[in-house]
Amino acid sequence: MSDNTQNTVHKAGAFDIRNIIAALLGIYGIVLLICSAVLDPGVNPDTGADKSSADNLWTGVVLVVVAALFVLWSKLNPVVVDESLIDEDALPEGDK
Repeated sequence: MSDNTQNTVHKAGAFDIRNIIAALLGIYGIVLLICSAVLDPGVNPDTGADKSSADNLWTGVVLVVVAALFVLWSKLNPVVVDESLIDEDALPEGDK
């Protein structure tokens, strides 16, 4: 079988949009978890009452869990790219 007729199939891997979304959600979730532990939430200017950092904590936890679910989803159901279906004539000269 020649290289031109061989069906090559591979996974999208790191370029799967679910992995990119998971990375962004995970990074933002970790930032919120760090902020809830390190930063002073301050005082409510209207009432003068102290604010709680629990909002940052719970939002950070939820974002990290959702990011983990996105990674799990992309591992259990990967996007499969069949290179035999790509029209080589439609690609620009540098991509062939």
